[in-house]
Parts: sequence; structure tokens; C-alpha cells
Amino acid sequence: MISFEQTQQDVAEVKKDLKELKALLLEKAETTTGGETPIKVDEVSKLIGYKKQTIYKYCRINKIPHHRKSNRLFFFKSEITDWVKLGKQKTITEIEADTDAFLSNRKKRQK
Repeated sequence: MISFEQTQQDVAEVKKDLKELKALLLEKAETTTGGETPIKVDEVSKLIGYKKQTIYKYCRINKIPHHRKSNRLFFFKSEITDWVKLGKQKTITEIEADTDAFLSNRKKRQK
């Protein structure tokens, strides 16, 4: 049978573990959003130069990163800038380098 003292120690240990877990979750939440505050559609429109109507459309088809809370849209600046960076077009030099690498690998496989 477990003594009362052992039960108190177990409860204290569980409380300690719970505090550590809570601290880790809070830390993870801050790193996920970078501690930044959400911005609204108007600010996103100014940031990327799209009309609000286009941003709403992109949210509806899940083309732009967004968060929905109580039927309202929120964005994080870092997520929007990362999304814009994903659309980078390759330069002619990069395309030529990719083509040369592809052709050289293809020739190696044919031998």
C-alpha cells in the first residue's frame, strides 16, 4: 500500500513535470509564430501589393498562409514573406546551369 508521504512526493513530482511541460509548450508556441503579433488583411495588402479581394480569394482556395479565428482572418508577416519568396523565378543563368546538369547526368546514364 502506498503511504501518504509517498503520495505527496508523487503529486509534487507530477506538478514539477507539468510546469516543465507547460514551459516547453509556451516556448514552442513563441518560436512557431516568432513572438510576432498577427496582422490583418489591410496590412497584408500593403505588404505584398495585392487587392484585399485577391487576398480573400487566395485564403478561400488556401493559396496564401493564413489563420482563421472566430470567422476572422489573421496573418503573420514572416509567413507572408516566406510565401512570397517561394514564388522566386529562376534567372537565365540558373536555368542554363540546371539544363547543363540535367544533360550531363543523362549522358552519364546512357553510357
